[in-house]
Amino acid sequence: MSAVPDVRARVDAVWDRLSPAERRVAAMVRHDPELLLVGTSAELAAESGTSKATVSRLVRSLGFQDAAEVRQELMSARGSGLPWAAEDAAHVDQRAVEARNLDAAFASLARADRIRLARRIVRARRVLVFGERGAHPVAMQLRSQLAQVRPDVRIGPAPGQRLGEEVADLDRRDLVVLVTVRRHAAGAERLVRHCVATGADVVVLGDPTAAVIAAPAATAVLCPVDSPSAFDSMAALFAVVAAIANDVYEASGPAGRARVDAVAAAYDALGELAAR
Repeated sequence: MSAVPDVRARVDAVWDRLSPAERRVAAMVRHDPELLLVGTSAELAAESGTSKATVSRLVRSLGFQDAAEVRQELMSARGSGLPWAAEDAAHVDQRAVEARNLDAAFASLARADRIRLARRIVRARRVLVFGERGAHPVAMQLRSQLAQVRPDVRIGPAPGQRLGEEVADLDRRDLVVLVTVRRHAAGAERLVRHCVATGADVVVLGDPTAAVIAAPAATAVLCPVDSPSAFDSMAALFAVVAAIANDVYEASGPAGRARVDAVAAAYDALGELAAR
């Protein structure tokens, strides 16, 4: 039996039955089966952002008793001189995965009451957006788009600052958005609890693993980041950010439109954008 192709074939056969966490490990293994030979379960778990239990479940789903049996097959394959090469992990239709992510993300946004959420953002004295690690680009995009429509939208923490300076004077007139994605920054849950305690309106935008972090918040919008590759896909999060910004634009009425015009005029006056 050709052990390396067999591992890949086994992954293909069970893919649809795997959990999102198991798929992250499976995508890495299918791309490079040698990871099962040279890496421990703990190392695979750390690299895929999952757990040793997830790696063990995947091994059993592939029909092996344990990691030792996998290594034995792979060593036999290597000893027989079989080719040993990584493969492209795009064996699963990326578009189908993204479609499921988008459907789930917009269903979560709908449950959050899109119209009311937009009005809350418009009416807040100020909006403070937090996002660290992989969530930072999403937070930056949200801040950038909201700032087109309403004043006083900040990203925190500012360079050289800590969270304390950003949240010291929060109160019930403010709205906080925490963007956080799996392998969350330490202290994310503590930050949510602190902001809620100030009376601020708190929204958590993240992937489904942020549900616990979001528990004290008024609103949670959870967007899957599943991907057939070893890396998360942020497409659904960015799509939801665009939807929220558009909702805020619609809810802002004439004031929002006037600000958009004022921002565009400032761009022109400062010559900040290239001519079309």
